[in-house]
This record gives sequence, C-alpha cells and structure tokens, in this order.
Amino acid sequence: MESEAGSGSQSKNGRSDRLSDHSPSPSPSHGVAINALPREIVVDILSRLPAPSLFRAQFVCQSWRALARDPLLLQLHRHRAASSHDPSLVFHCDHPLRSQLYFVDGVSGGDGRNRPARISHPPFGVVTPEFDLVGSSEGLLCLANALYSDDVYVYNPLTREFRELPDSAGHQRKREMVFGFGFDETEKDYKVIKIVYAIMIRHGRPRRVLLGNSEVQVCSLRSPTWRRLGNATNHLEVTPSQPLINRRLHWTSRGTRWNIRIVSFDLSDEQFREVPVPKSMDLRRHRYHLVELRGCLSAAVLLPSGVLKIWVMKEYGMKESWIKDYSIGSYLPRGLQNHEHEESNDPSCKISRILKRKRCGLYVRVLGMLRNGGILLEYHNRALVRYDPNCDKAVDLMLEGLPKWFESGVLVSSISRM
Repeated sequence: MESEAGSGSQSKNGRSDRLSDHSPSPSPSHGVAINALPREIVVDILSRLPAPSLFRAQFVCQSWRALARDPLLLQLHRHRAASSHDPSLVFHCDHPLRSQLYFVDGVSGGDGRNRPARISHPPFGVVTPEFDLVGSSEGLLCLANALYSDDVYVYNPLTREFRELPDSAGHQRKREMVFGFGFDETEKDYKVIKIVYAIMIRHGRPRRVLLGNSEVQVCSLRSPTWRRLGNATNHLEVTPSQPLINRRLHWTSRGTRWNIRIVSFDLSDEQFREVPVPKSMDLRRHRYHLVELRGCLSAAVLLPSGVLKIWVMKEYGMKESWIKDYSIGSYLPRGLQNHEHEESNDPSCKISRILKRKRCGLYVRVLGMLRNGGILLEYHNRALVRYDPNCDKAVDLMLEGLPKWFESGVLVSSISRM
C-alpha cells in the first residue's frame, strides 16, 4: 500500500493509526470527523459498504485512495460482501459477431418489474469480440475467446481492470476446452484451470479421444504462466459455472446415463477428486447440474414432469449428508409459450453457442440463493424467475434492456485488484 504522510502516531506495522491530513476537513455539522477516527475503525466501516460505493470513495482524496487499496480492507470487504449484500446478476449473450455483458442489481425484493440492465463493454472487446463466460469468483469474471480458446481474460466489471493470460503452446488443432476459475484462499490468488481434450470427427460430429491425449494446465494471476499438471482423469462437461465449495471447483463428468459423477479440483493442492453422490434415482437416471447454495454443494435435476428437485450436501464430502431439500413444481414463465417457434425462425438463434448447449438438455438452471432465502432460476436461456420456497411462489423478473437470449450467473461485486 502506498504510504501517506500524516500527523497521527505510528503503529507497530508502520501505518498511521489515524487518517492523514489529506482527508476532508472536519465540519461542525457532522460531529466527529472521519479523519479523527482510528484507522482500524475506518477500515471496519468502509468494509461494510457495497462495492460500488467503496469504489467511488477512493476518488475523494489521496488518503482514501490509499485506504481503498489496503489489503486488510480488501480482505474484510471480500469476506463480508457475500453475507451482507445480494449478488448481482451477470448476463452473457453471444450475439452474432459480438458478445455482450449485462448486469442487474437488486432482484431480491418487489414484484420483479422494471429492473434496468446495465450493459458493459469489456476493454478487450475490440480484440476479442466473441467470448464465452467461464465463471466468476470474488468479484472477477473469467472470459475466454469463443473462437480461439487460448485467449483468456480475467476482468473486473466494476473497476474495468483486466488481465490477459499468456498463450499456452503445444496443443493439437482439433481440441475441446473445459475451463474452471476460482479464488485460492490458501495462496490468496486467482487461478484458471484449463483441461484440453483432443477430438476427432466421427460421422460428422466431434468426439473426444482417449484421456491419455488430454492435458490439464493451471495459470494464476500472481504467476501468469501455464503449468502442466498431466493428463485429465475424467471427461468433464463444459458448464456455465463451476461451484467453488471448500476450496474446490466442481464439474459433472461425462459418463453413461447411469453413471454421471461429480469431480472436484482442489485449488490448493491442485488435485482432482471424486465427490460422493447419493444413491438417489433422481440423480442416477437424469442429468443434473451443480450449484452452490449457502456454502453447500447442490445438485439440481429437472424431471420429465417439469418438476425441479434440488439435492444439497449438508456436510461436504459426506455421502450420507445429501438430502432432497427443495422441490419446485413445473412452471413456465410468461412469454415463453412460443420460444421454440421463435428460435426455429430466427437465423441468429441457430448459430448461438448458448442455445446449442441448451438443446443438450439444460433447460432450467439454478443460479443461486438470495439472502432472504429466494432461489434464482433461469428458464430456457430467456427468462429469470425468483422462487420463494417458504410460500411456494414464483415471480417472473421483468428486466429491462436484456437481449432475447442469454446465459446468466451471479457475481459478488468487489474492488479486488489484479
């Protein structure tokens, strides 16, 4: 952190115990001026602000700018943000020739109407106009070039800072990429995981070949070079997110209809492990996706009847702790009655990577849980719904300015620096 000259006493770590004289001068109408408070109290106060407010605070004066970069403040704010503030919704749309990002705040209350969406133009969008959203973690997004997956970016949409990761060489031309992104609490660093599968074309369709031809690589922001970890141990599925629980990222693995497994990657020791799955016919007979709900690994399965069941692992790693916690009845949001007809007649829908993934069976996604217990759901990549399990009620979120289709996720805003 940049040091600031000040008249206060010095603590053991060399920092001034009080804010410097560059802070705004006291005003009789405000009682005790903030520059008269001990630094640790100011840090505690600022750590409770929403990320956008904290970001704007650094432009007040030099001492506040230095304070906003204090590692202690950033750490406190990161830990409190998830529990004190509802996440923002982030929407990715792969419009032809140019991808777009949209953000919406404040969806926990009200009737779900008239929420404006903010469009964001990433600074690297001119160089990489078409990108895929890999995932989010601790306020940052990971994005990959949709045409050439070696181009990977880590982006903070609040501060508009970004980092382009280096290319990794030695790949075959025909390949399929599976990514993961998360914050390693042990090393206090962001990591990107890339699993490269070699493919071959059979009957006009790409097929993965043996795992011996695959490769796992890891790159961190602190050490921006790709390290090779060997071959993959499972055929992981490409997913819109990789839930981070207990320092581990999670995917479902490709297998037979009766053998879909959950695979984790520990960000600390960088090892893959299988996660025990309950002996539920719901999860063994149907495809499911993973999500984090209040710190617990959860699996959501959509039954042929349209009922969405959510299984939750209450104690991580314990097979016996899986319970069926939620059952959401069949529901179709307003305006989706003719979505299949619209997609078949819209040429841009036929080339959308997002809609192609949806046709593989993922029609309803659980995005996460709000502080009030509401569950956010995405239907057919076209509609958002807030479900209240206490009263078994669904509310359509009528968001203004969104595109016709999208892939959505949650983001806890942060002023984390790269």
